[in-house]
Amino acid sequence: MAPDIFEVEIADGVARCTMNGSKMNALGEELLYPLVDGLKAALHDDEVRVIVLRGGEGNFCSGGDVGTMGEEMDPTYLNENMRLANEVGFELHEGPKPVITEVDGWAVGGGMGLAMSSDLTYATERARFMMSFVRISIIPDLGSSYLLPLRVGLLKAKELVFTGRAIEADEALALGIVNRVVPHEEIADEVMTIARKLATRSPRMIAVAKRNMNMAHRTDLRTILDLEESIQPLMLLAPEHRRDIQKFMQKGGQT
Repeated sequence: MAPDIFEVEIADGVARCTMNGSKMNALGEELLYPLVDGLKAALHDDEVRVIVLRGGEGNFCSGGDVGTMGEEMDPTYLNENMRLANEVGFELHEGPKPVITEVDGWAVGGGMGLAMSSDLTYATERARFMMSFVRISIIPDLGSSYLLPLRVGLLKAKELVFTGRAIEADEALALGIVNRVVPHEEIADEVMTIARKLATRSPRMIAVAKRNMNMAHRTDLRTILDLEESIQPLMLLAPEHRRDIQKFMQKGGQT
């Protein structure tokens, strides 16, 4: 039986979401709507503590469906599709749950933006990233104008956007686009091991730490210090903290 266009498997607190669309997982109608519905369901499912987003068939995502471009299209239809994609990308990046993207093969255009909407990004040696928008005279989307400078810095981001050149896995690692490069035959197991480990951690701690770090570049040190000062006493009184301290002591100082 053929896999679902967007397949979601939930186990051990991890929602493993796999894109199985055509044209290297292009974000046309075939994949976009199931992806938005599937990710929203995972984001709001209390059973899910970690989300893993990956591509099937040897590629992550090729971005917008170029086959539907170059024609007169309904602006309202285009705007609605962009709104749906942007909304779920925002929730992945800003929401309380940790999100891991697993990139094998190509992550192009909006597909690269989707990969960068995560908290952690792991890639295989076959991964290729490309801000391809300049090649078809459109601007970066799916948050790429915001997310790429965060990862690589403004100067390098402008180079990658203006030239549209492809980036191989080793360069992506050096630039800070990915956390680690893992052999393609090992990445699925490696990512799930990390995801399951994260799923055992306090959701409250992950959510607050994620929010504070996401805010850091938008504000000043004093604001972050004030946030930590007001929140940390509550964290120290939470049952998860007491549980983890007990486990720490029982294991002789190991977590």
